[in-house]
Amino acid sequence: MIASMIFFPVKDFSLKPESIGLVSEDVSVKTEDGVKLHGWFFSAQNSQSCLLLFHGNADNISIRLPKAKAWVKRGVSVLLIDYRGYGRSEGEIKSSADLTKDAKAALEWLKNKKKYSPAQIILYGESMGSVPVIELAVAEKFKAAILESPFTSLKDMAKLLYGMAPDILLKDFEMNNEEKITRLKTPVLILQGTNDEVVPFSMGQRLFKKAPEPKSFFEIKNGLHNDLAEKAGEDYYTKPHQFASQY
Repeated sequence: MIASMIFFPVKDFSLKPESIGLVSEDVSVKTEDGVKLHGWFFSAQNSQSCLLLFHGNADNISIRLPKAKAWVKRGVSVLLIDYRGYGRSEGEIKSSADLTKDAKAALEWLKNKKKYSPAQIILYGESMGSVPVIELAVAEKFKAAILESPFTSLKDMAKLLYGMAPDILLKDFEMNNEEKITRLKTPVLILQGTNDEVVPFSMGQRLFKKAPEPKSFFEIKNGLHNDLAEKAGEDYYTKPHQFASQY
């Protein structure tokens, strides 16, 4: 019941890679608990780095194809992966630990199949996707971590949305980004809209304050939760790319 109140998987694809001029490689990875995940890999010419993207809730990888295209255009390969239960991925999320298992499986595929080292991998997490990105970036050092509209913790979000958050109900869904970001081993950029109606702008600021150096904050004036690309224009892609390119 709790999982169904938190996660809103989208199964149907709204776009296909070829419809926006992308050449994709179909990816199938298996998690440590045997769940098969689906993704797409996009190779950039002469690429020396790869973006590993974890999308937000009520979403799937098809909605993130324009973002993949923008990074490939900048010479960065991209792996889009759907969490269990999203898109064509099997299974369902039963705890926040499942997000970490899915992220680790995608990372291992990049390391083993494409031979990328952590120093070549840029982690990108949108909203809910900030949870697995922080988990990975605490465990080892990557080229960079980009957090788009990240929240402090699920408990904070539950209080905001429902007015209460009984610990017993959330015991399997810790998602405490604020506590974990203090141990980050990876350079981090946080970007968020000042008018975010889903995750308060103050949450991004709190996370930035707790994150160790090196770090940067990209404030998008009047940006909401889902219109940052429109509000920021080319800076939406250029600033994160420039940040990651420093390392």
